[in-house]
Amino acid sequence: MQDIHEESLNESVKSEQSPRVVLWEIDLTVQGGERYFFCNELNEKGEPVTWQGRQYQAYPIEGSGFEMNGKGSSARPLLTVSNLFGLVTGMAEDLQSLVGATVVRRRVYARFLDAVNFVAGNPEADPEQELSDRWVVEQMSELTAMTASFVLATPTETDGALFPGRIMLANTCMWTYRSDECGYTGGAVADEFDKPTTDIRKDRCSKCMRGCELRRNVGNFGGFLSINKLSQ
Repeated sequence: MQDIHEESLNESVKSEQSPRVVLWEIDLTVQGGERYFFCNELNEKGEPVTWQGRQYQAYPIEGSGFEMNGKGSSARPLLTVSNLFGLVTGMAEDLQSLVGATVVRRRVYARFLDAVNFVAGNPEADPEQELSDRWVVEQMSELTAMTASFVLATPTETDGALFPGRIMLANTCMWTYRSDECGYTGGAVADEFDKPTTDIRKDRCSKCMRGCELRRNVGNFGGFLSINKLSQ
């Protein structure tokens, strides 16, 4: 576990905290691509946020499911980015659906950002005041004209692994409905043909991505959409 610097720890317990900025690094060099640095916002000057001397370009990006509870299976966070102008579509086709790419999430309180981010500078700027965690893209779970979503895993679960220890199907989920792997625990939604139902006795999963979409559970889809092109 990464140590939290005293200044950041003190900030985290204040009743009125400085805004927390989330910065993303996506490293595609192993796949033959480049390193990208994104942030979902601009600084107070309307420019890309600068941290440790590096600019993080403003780009729609969001992560969820990073909570760690120390029980059961490891977290499988979901990273969603804009597919503006088909940017991700092109990279997915050329770079193995980004599987294996390294994702670094950095969280910094705004008060510690580089002085260049502020009109009047920043005497409290401190490049050491970050909390970061590292992940690896396990699979691309969704790709539309608007967005792309990726399931992340911890590096310790992917180091040296070539393929999962189970059958890889592109459009069929292998999980048992409502199991720990599936993760869905909500009410009745649809039957095995994705037809809406409120009858829990008829509630079944179609084992397709649509079934996960109806239950807002895409991040736990047990298929491998990124291998679909291999059968085309």
